[in-house]
Formats: sequence, C-alpha cells, structure tokens
Amino acid sequence: MTKSKPKGKTGNAAQLKGRRLPKTREEWIFWMKRKGGHIFMSILRYALILCIGLIILMPILQMISATFMSPEEVGNPVSTWVPSRFSLEHLIVAFKMLNYPQALGYTLLTTALQMILQILAAAVTGYSFARIRSKKIQMLFGVVILTIVVPPSVLMMPQYLFFRNFDIFGIIKAITGSSLNLLGNPVTLYILDFCSMGLKSGLYIFIFRQFFKGLPKELEEAAHMDGCGFLKTLFSIIMPNAVPGIITVGVLSFVWNWNDTYYANLFVGNKLNLMVRLNEVSANMQQALQSMSRKVPADFFFQDRNLLYQASILKAASLLVVIPLIVLYMFVQKRFVESASNAGIVG
Repeated sequence: MTKSKPKGKTGNAAQLKGRRLPKTREEWIFWMKRKGGHIFMSILRYALILCIGLIILMPILQMISATFMSPEEVGNPVSTWVPSRFSLEHLIVAFKMLNYPQALGYTLLTTALQMILQILAAAVTGYSFARIRSKKIQMLFGVVILTIVVPPSVLMMPQYLFFRNFDIFGIIKAITGSSLNLLGNPVTLYILDFCSMGLKSGLYIFIFRQFFKGLPKELEEAAHMDGCGFLKTLFSIIMPNAVPGIITVGVLSFVWNWNDTYYANLFVGNKLNLMVRLNEVSANMQQALQSMSRKVPADFFFQDRNLLYQASILKAASLLVVIPLIVLYMFVQKRFVESASNAGIVG
C-alpha cells in the first residue's frame, strides 16, 4: 500500500479555499491577470472614495484651519493647513459678531418647531395618500409631486401677498375690519409647515406615503376592530411603527430648515437667525468688523481692512454655524443611515 505524499502548506491552503493552484505557464499568466485586475479595481475604488472624501471634507478642514490660525499667519502659504501657532482670536471675533448664544437659541427653537410641524403634517398627509383608495386622492397626490418639481421661487409672489393680507375666508376682515400683515413674524413659517407647504414638504409626504404603504394592513384592521378611528389608529398604532420614516424626515427637515435663508428672509427677516446673520455679515464684512473693533480685547491683532483676515473671520463664523449640525449628525448618524435605507422603498 503506497503512502500518499504529505501536502504542503500551499496545497492545504489551496484545498481549503477550494481552488487549484496554477501549474502551467498559461495558467500562471491567466491567474496573474485576474489577480492584477482585482488589485487594480480595488486601488481605483479606494482612490475614488478618497478623492470624494477630500472634496467633501476640504471646506470643513479649511474652516477649522482658518479658525484656529493666528492672525499674524493669515496669508502665509506655509501655514495654510497646519498653523505654526494656534489662536482663538478669529473664533472670538466671529462669536461676538454673530451674537452667537442668542442667535443659536433662537435658531434651535424655531428649527425644532418647524421640524415637528412638518413631521406631523407630512405623516397625516402621507398616511391618507397611502390608505385612502380614491382617484381624486391620487390626483391630489400628483399635486404633491408637482410641489417637489416646481421651484419655490415660482410661488414666492402669491405666498408673499397671502401673508401680507392674511385672512381666512374673510372672517378676520369681517371681525377686525382689515386683514392681518404676518410678514416679519415666524408664525408665517409655522403656518406653511402645518399646511404641508413648507420647505421640501412635498418630499416628506412622499417618504411617509411610501413607508406607510409597506406596513401590513392587519395592524389597522385590528385597531378598527377595537374601535379606533382614523387619527387614533395613526398616532397609537402606525406612528410607533414608523420610527425609520420619522427619523429620516426629522433629520432632513432640521438640516434644510437650519440652512434655509430663502423663506427666512422672505417671510421673517429676523436677524437672530444664524444663516440670515451669516449672510448679512458676509455681505457687509468690513462694516461688521468695524463695529466689532470696540468689543474685542485691545491686544487682538485686529485688521478690519485686510481681505484675507476678513475671509478667515468668515470661515470661523461659518464653522460656528455648522457645528450644531455636525453634533446632531454624530448622535443620529447610525439611526439615520438605517432609517434612510428602510424608508420610502415601496413602489
């Protein structure tokens, strides 16, 4: 009985992987080409991800570098990315220029309220479109899609005139003798959000509709058998199971309303809004710096006429505006990615 030859380490590895190592020259050439193709595609994939990541992160890295750079180093090509001496002067000037504590509190409050109103309005509307089977209802859903397609600037003039002479079926004018002027009041944004006409509200309705269509109808049938009505079924049964859709819409609504200047300038014009304040400072940078000359310590290297210094202050102010969104994303990024992948996938 002949003894079998012991398999070497290479033979065992090949056997474990279920592959046969090439033996002939042609097999080796084919194996190297295939292996080289995999390696090349991996390098290309990682290079593409790295380039996209740099494009996304480069503005943030520039803002961080300019924020903590010493004013004496502004414009020095050696200290473009890593300052040789760190300083908080740019951050302090931008902090005072934006009136940051008061503006941050106001923006957080108004944005959170808008987010809640948009979630409630979009959930009720999306649930109605998902469950009510009627041709008229589906025609109305076409109008919702139209609000996504039509740019907000098209509706600017009708909405402006509506809030300039606000009235509800002539009731307010019959009682007070004249209509109300709601311009300059944040309640205009709340009315738009509550009526599903706020920023990106059509998209939120679409997300909720698609998500609710994926929920089993047995949940609602059981609730109806227990005597629940439409709204009780929605808020007691459906909404607790719609957490992915709520997180997706909530994060998108908060971020887009936080960054919005169109509706904030058109209907409110409140200088306490962070984005509105940042745009005003950016448009009148020199005047803003001159008004700050008496509010900063005397030992600051203050250069209100230096364009590079103005750009550094503006980057520091932009970083202060972006920081709350970064903090928000750090807390919700895992749930948001999971929710975004689960919401709106049903046709």
